[in-house]
Amino acid sequence: MFNLLKRLSRGKVDETSRPSSQVEFLKDFLSKHNYIFSNDFEENLEILKKKHLVDSFIVTNFDGSVVVTSEDSSQNDGIMGTAMLSYIKSEIPTSEAVLIKKEDGWIMLFTLLQKVFIVNAGSELSNIELKALALELGILLEENKNNLFEKNMVKG
Repeated sequence: MFNLLKRLSRGKVDETSRPSSQVEFLKDFLSKHNYIFSNDFEENLEILKKKHLVDSFIVTNFDGSVVVTSEDSSQNDGIMGTAMLSYIKSEIPTSEAVLIKKEDGWIMLFTLLQKVFIVNAGSELSNIELKALALELGILLEENKNNLFEKNMVKG
């Protein structure tokens, strides 16, 4: 009996071990891409899209007004995403993110840093991946705001 349990537990450990070939592929893939940020805000948005493997994103205030978008998204996209997230949070207050499966990918809605993030991607991102993207966007927005403030102070 003990040997049977030992064999079963060994098999269980093997099932949960790290897939070495996939980890190596991912390391190789990431090593070929340099994510060096520049002084160009739009270029940095493109870098974030590539880094986090997303198609597009919109950041809005809670009223749906667009703060930044990686594409030429309309104000309606921001309002619709914010309204959807607001409704779901009113029905399920403990929800952290909303994932919507589309035919060609996913829409992910979540709040962080007093903003609403609407992310479109070919596959779903984990909660931690969404937060990493949001935090990097927050830093980028803050940096851009500081740069614009400094430029205006020099002009004025």
